[in-house]
Amino acid sequence: MGKPDLRPHAVLTHGDIQSDAAGYLHDAAMRRAVIEMGGKGSVEVLEALAALRLAAKQIHDHMERFAESHGLSDSRVRVLTRLYHSPSRRQPLGVLAEGLNVTPRTMTDIIDVLERDGLVKRVPDPADRRSVLAQITDAGLERINAMRRHALAKQAAIAKGFTADQVVQLRHLCLRLVQNLNADAEGS
Repeated sequence: MGKPDLRPHAVLTHGDIQSDAAGYLHDAAMRRAVIEMGGKGSVEVLEALAALRLAAKQIHDHMERFAESHGLSDSRVRVLTRLYHSPSRRQPLGVLAEGLNVTPRTMTDIIDVLERDGLVKRVPDPADRRSVLAQITDAGLERINAMRRHALAKQAAIAKGFTADQVVQLRHLCLRLVQNLNADAEGS
């Protein structure tokens, strides 16, 4: 494929996602908006960021529906997953809150629901009497293992049509954006 064709015509259409003459996908509505705003030199960057936001939203929505199909919310799945991957299968609530980028109060609420459902239990921290650990229960382990098998098939389907090199490039480019955003935040 060559350079993207930014002219407002379409070859293949699916909703507002279209393929241009060079074979590159774009969001036609976003392209029109960027061109109308006069974003001449930055059309490709603005379109790429809009596509990334759209993909992130779709991934988030997909993950929420997946979690709900297993009787959980996305945040509860993320807590169970972190506990599952923790060597001791337990972590302090504060560490969980920081790792998931939520407030301690929100983490308390999440743990309350997981504990009510028998998937997690609170245990005293042997290293610090003032601290409480969240520990995944046998029922929590069973739930997360069942979900993992189902998740692998779902995740593979998301990358359908991608080559192995494209998946690596996607990961690389997303992490490059993260690096740039972190550097920009540090410079502010």
